[in-house]
Amino acid sequence: MTGTPLLFVVAAVAWVGHACIWTVLLSNLFGRPLPKPFLKAWRLVTAVVILAFLQMCWWLLTHPFTFIDGLLASRPAWPDPTDALGFGYVGVCLVVGGLVFPAITVLRFVRKPPACLVSETTRTRDLWAECGEPLIGDGKMPYVARLPGNQIFRVDFTESTLALPDLPPEWEGLTILVVSDVHFHGTPSRLFFDRVVDDILTGPTPDLVCLIGDYVDTDTHREWIGPVLGRLSATGVKLAILGNHDKHHHPQQVRAALTDAGYAVVGNGWQTVTVRGVPCVVVGHEGPWFVPPPDLTGTPAELFRLCLSHTPDNFYWGVANQIDLMLCGHVHGGGIRVPVIGSIFVPSVYSRRFDQGVFERAGTVMVVNRGLSGKEPLRFRCNPQVMRLTLTRGVRR
Repeated sequence: MTGTPLLFVVAAVAWVGHACIWTVLLSNLFGRPLPKPFLKAWRLVTAVVILAFLQMCWWLLTHPFTFIDGLLASRPAWPDPTDALGFGYVGVCLVVGGLVFPAITVLRFVRKPPACLVSETTRTRDLWAECGEPLIGDGKMPYVARLPGNQIFRVDFTESTLALPDLPPEWEGLTILVVSDVHFHGTPSRLFFDRVVDDILTGPTPDLVCLIGDYVDTDTHREWIGPVLGRLSATGVKLAILGNHDKHHHPQQVRAALTDAGYAVVGNGWQTVTVRGVPCVVVGHEGPWFVPPPDLTGTPAELFRLCLSHTPDNFYWGVANQIDLMLCGHVHGGGIRVPVIGSIFVPSVYSRRFDQGVFERAGTVMVVNRGLSGKEPLRFRCNPQVMRLTLTRGVRR
């Protein structure tokens, strides 16, 4: 019996590694333009496979001597290939669970903000405390909205100052309002979004309003786009792109509703926009769900490049195309975040790498917004978010 605690530790580490491997695979697939029925089925398969391994670990813990006797039993000179494959996979799980996952967690926990992020403050508003039951509405899974600890009605209003060396002098102090992933389907109710917009409108009018996609999860809730998002105003221009959920609900009608609400819908392309008297290149990237990706051939190289990309998976595309500032959503911060570890499942081919916040590489700065809502009304330790960015040419961290 003295070996049982050690066996318990080994089994637990192996299960963590196993869960990591399958969750990363699930995240990667959800970051790709695969059919929705396949993704739903694969999510179920992933849950079953993870739990099945847990069941196997429990059997080993409750039958340690049976397991050890099996290992010590006489075997042929050449081991069964199935056994070798199984032990090899368990070995990989032990490495991932005991070394790779802890190392990545520590690195994520201690990493410093990028030099471009000069300051950041967040104000949280608890709309449930103000409005209560009417916020739930009549959409999908209203029972989930009532779960204890669910934070779908606690909205973070984040203000960040970014130092960008190539910012035009005329843009010093330029402000951008970033709103993503409203996912209109009835839960939260229209009241929730109206209150969020009311709060935004109490502040100064931004130079730009940027919507980053995923507006609807039904064919009927396009009617909310104008009355809700159309209320947002800018001293310059209002810009929008579509997300993967919009593709399944008559995307051309979604684009028309955004246009009627006063937005320039960029799509997978680019256009020159003048802000504060200065022209800049605005790029839309709705890939990989909408194709082909934007072709930047012919864009003036000397102009500032602002890109609206629904997913942060396009970050390296932005770096290769010398984008100055990229605004993204889609991944919702993971939706569920665990203390120290952070996000678990993130719908991205890079898994948790770009789940939220500010990132910088080779002169390209990317801001990833957690979004306001989701198809599943579920958030733990991951509040909905609205962002207001202030751009400066000033000193970096």
